[in-house]
Amino acid sequence: MRDSKSMDWLHGRVGTVVLWALLIILESAGQIATKVGGDQLGQMTFTLHWLQAVIVDPGVLFAVGCGIGAFFVWMLILRRSSLSLAFPLSSLVFVGVLLGSWLGLGEQISLLHWVGVAVIIGGIALLAEGEQT
Repeated sequence: MRDSKSMDWLHGRVGTVVLWALLIILESAGQIATKVGGDQLGQMTFTLHWLQAVIVDPGVLFAVGCGIGAFFVWMLILRRSSLSLAFPLSSLVFVGVLLGSWLGLGEQISLLHWVGVAVIIGGIALLAEGEQT
């Protein structure tokens, strides 16, 4: 039997940070996998053949798995956070996708995009500060 104290970290601040990291990773990976899967499928018209190809594409299947995992992590986050803070914090996924597409897919990111990342992070910092007061 597990000692309940050994699982306390999951319900504290560390657990919340782990859940947020997991959500950002799952959502970002899912978006990148959707892009990769779509690129692998190429230009196809919306037909039964296209639908069959989508259903068995590894990138698309991985993206669906990430989406399902992210849904359950999101439910856990909402149990411990207010929606008015959690939803804006979820915009960190935009940062994760941008970084993932830059590092993993070699996409070029403009200076304006980096400024947008700074604005998102700054806005989240302001929201988090306001939540603590």
